[in-house]
Amino acid sequence: MLRPAPGYNSSLSALFAPPQHAGEDDERLARLKRLQFESLANHAKRLPWMVPLACGFVGFTVWDAVPAPLILGWIALIAAILSVRWEFSRRSLAHAELDVDAALRTMAVFSFFNGLVMGGGAALFFADLSLEQKAIVTMIVVSICAAAVSANAGYSRSFYAWALPTFAALAAAWASQGDVAGAWVGFLLLLFPFLQGVFISENERVMRESFEIRYHNERLIRELEVQRQAVGRERDRAEEANRAKSRFLASASHDLRQPLHTLSLYSAALRVRKTDQRTQEMAREIGNAIASLGTLLDALLDISKLDAGAVRPETSRFGLDALLSRMAADFRPIAQAKGLALVLDAHVPLTVETDPVLFERVLGNLIDNAIKYTASGSVRVAAQTVSDKVVLSITDTGPGIPRVEHERVFEEFYQLANPERDRSRGIGLGLAIVRRLTELLRIRLELESDLGRGTTFRLTLPLIRDRRLAAREPAAPYEAALPEGLIALVVDDERSVREGMRTLLEEWGCKVLLASGIDEALAALRAAKPDLIIADHRLRGSETGIALLQRAREAAGEIPSLLITGDTAPEVLAHAQRAGLMLLHKPVQEQALRSAIAEAVAT
Repeated sequence: MLRPAPGYNSSLSALFAPPQHAGEDDERLARLKRLQFESLANHAKRLPWMVPLACGFVGFTVWDAVPAPLILGWIALIAAILSVRWEFSRRSLAHAELDVDAALRTMAVFSFFNGLVMGGGAALFFADLSLEQKAIVTMIVVSICAAAVSANAGYSRSFYAWALPTFAALAAAWASQGDVAGAWVGFLLLLFPFLQGVFISENERVMRESFEIRYHNERLIRELEVQRQAVGRERDRAEEANRAKSRFLASASHDLRQPLHTLSLYSAALRVRKTDQRTQEMAREIGNAIASLGTLLDALLDISKLDAGAVRPETSRFGLDALLSRMAADFRPIAQAKGLALVLDAHVPLTVETDPVLFERVLGNLIDNAIKYTASGSVRVAAQTVSDKVVLSITDTGPGIPRVEHERVFEEFYQLANPERDRSRGIGLGLAIVRRLTELLRIRLELESDLGRGTTFRLTLPLIRDRRLAAREPAAPYEAALPEGLIALVVDDERSVREGMRTLLEEWGCKVLLASGIDEALAALRAAKPDLIIADHRLRGSETGIALLQRAREAAGEIPSLLITGDTAPEVLAHAQRAGLMLLHKPVQEQALRSAIAEAVAT
């Protein structure tokens, strides 16, 4: 049994009312109605020319049987309705704040009157037409109905508003002939709109499904964009928190390094002087304490350097077995002092290619960490080849690391089982530096550990099979020689630092000029050109050592220079690097300062 297409209601009030879509939200329903109206309006803009042509063919067919004024009036009335609908559609499409419900009702009203005129006019012609003429007129109207399925594909109510009055009038005209054939044709004509309704309902369903898919995709895109922005905001907050932490650390590091640097200068000067044995022992102990504190501050500096991108690897090929043997010899006394066995299993000659200094820092941090956190047993360092790779493992018999903590141990200042912050067990920066360095060197870093089962760190790097290409290993420190009678200009806004530097340099046989800021330094340059300038980065007010050294170059040409700073902020490190300045960080160790001076004046 055939049924009306979904959405049909025989009531005219329901016919002209917009459809209801239960369960759809207001936004989606509004957009669907807008799409339906746009589909109707775009088709309506083409109909004022097509339908009157078809009606003109009807007029041509019945011209000899129907009075001409009636035919022309019928065609003109249809054209007028379509023209008014065309103008309404054109204006409505350009209206951004359109009342779509009212517009859809209006389009349905236009369709109803168009159908009423078309069907009613055709029925008026029937009394004077032959059977053949009636058949041709009916065929033309049926063809127009088929076209109306496409024109009203998105809104079935508009189709029924046109088709029902059209075919009702035409069916009544056929049935009024009083014979069985006319009655059957009338019945079939009444049935035809509902048969076509199957197709128009299918078209409307396809349109709605297409709209739903597009709407769903747009909503997903919006939700993804909202999530992306939320993630971006969280990332920005995390980055800002990290920058704030770096600024705090840099400031705290600078404030700590200033007095420590002064102390280190006087301590170094004290060790250089000829004093009694007890004084020398005290000077050494003071130096050891300063070195210990300096090591902690240097860890902060390493983090800042890596974050600033101020570390540039200098890749070379070297023998890994020789490096491991030397490092095992360095760490074995430390392990033995704790009752641990440090085992080296790397007797096969191996050549690798990376930055030897940075790689030694990675390896040193891992071995040192293993010794610190292992109470009994052993620490084993092993190297083996796997295909074209070298896998270096550091394994301890310590307490192990729970799996849930594997990522957190690489965070800055995070330590397991050290709530009292025992300084002998580090400050929680070693593994953070290891991860940054391995990423910089593109070395694969793996952690294998579980609670109570010890810990293994693995480093994987390329194997170089041609040992003839092996290059230098890190050079051992040496006692640098300074030129006799070296004149040094020391610029620092703190008197204690200036005096401490002068005391140490004079012990080394240098002549020292002092200045507290840029103006005094430039005045000293005009009086006598020094062989070297040693400047603090932070001077009085807004003055900086970088600005001083640039102005000194303008005033007196190229002069060997050293920039000393307690500031570990990444931007400071990057700025000094761009300026091409040799940078030392407070507290400067005696040997490092002497070597830097020798290198600066030798170039």
